Amino acid sequence: MSRNAIRGPPAASALPSPPVSDPVARRYSMKKTATSALLVRAVAIAAALGPFPAGSAGAAAQETPRPGGDPAAGFHAVGLQTRPVDPLVDADWLMRHLGDDDLVVVELERRPGEYATEHIAGARRLRFTDITWDGESGWRSEFRTVDETVAALRAAGIGRDSRVVIYGNSMTATARAWVTFDLLGLGDRAFLLNGGIQAWKAAGGAVESGDGPAVEPGDVVPLSPVDFRVSADWIHERLGDPSLVLLDARPDDEYTGDDGGLGGMANPGHIPGAAQLYWEELMDPANNTLFRPREEIAQILERHGAGEGKTHVTYCMIGMRASVDYIAARMLGLDIHFYDGSWYDWGTRDDLPTETGPDPRDGGR
Repeated sequence: MSRNAIRGPPAASALPSPPVSDPVARRYSMKKTATSALLVRAVAIAAALGPFPAGSAGAAAQETPRPGGDPAAGFHAVGLQTRPVDPLVDADWLMRHLGDDDLVVVELERRPGEYATEHIAGARRLRFTDITWDGESGWRSEFRTVDETVAALRAAGIGRDSRVVIYGNSMTATARAWVTFDLLGLGDRAFLLNGGIQAWKAAGGAVESGDGPAVEPGDVVPLSPVDFRVSADWIHERLGDPSLVLLDARPDDEYTGDDGGLGGMANPGHIPGAAQLYWEELMDPANNTLFRPREEIAQILERHGAGEGKTHVTYCMIGMRASVDYIAARMLGLDIHFYDGSWYDWGTRDDLPTETGPDPRDGGR
């Protein structure tokens, strides 16, 4: 299949203008709204908009069930993610709000012992394994069920009115945690500490070690969660559609196939036509836990073919690095979906096409 079928970049004005106001101040300066009112409003908006137009990507997504029913239990059908979010806060903001009653700081512990070695003073621990599992197909790092995920968040002391700031030693794992909140409909209440603990310490923030104090369980509940995950078959049916933009978050050797498919564990290469948007392109070159400015992110996404009116899908090897690309697209209000199985699924199936070699869009990268 020719890359040119889905390659053409949009015009300079195709990406939506980013919001400029402070994310948390804008979102929480208003009086808190009851959960039931939010749900009623969401239903009313959905009713006013009506169903997706017949034949559109959104309509097809609604009709396509996700394989493996249990992990998806409790979610609505696949839906569009087109409302921009502002998921980043900096160390100065966190210092000013650290004592707020509704603020919960969470360290996403990727490996055992990270939290006990050093964490932001007062932060709670959320283990990566509490919100992911290997999956029945062995794809690794799959989302857990709604009930399992909610139980893990409650155990970390997160309540239904909490604002949550997440950080960790691994940006890809931390980003995956934010995507988990978004999957539960809680993306508006979850934030990433931009720059991570390095930025916190550089700003003079206090850290501590040890297991931390006992945490009183919270009562967080999902807010009308929308399942934005898609399957390999969903993607395969749409290959060649000029409105489909696949974003591959892996590095050069994995994308091109020079790694031999992880040394023979999978077929080498990438999904035909996918743009290579390596996740670190979106981060500051000196600190891969610090996102680039929003304007630069918009330019990078546009260069990779992203834009309004298109359907975007992000993937990597097991769904961690793809989380960074997903967040970048959400920041700009793009219609973004998540291929959870990623290359561990696609690359091990002989019935699906693959492609090797570099991405021609990145000739000047």
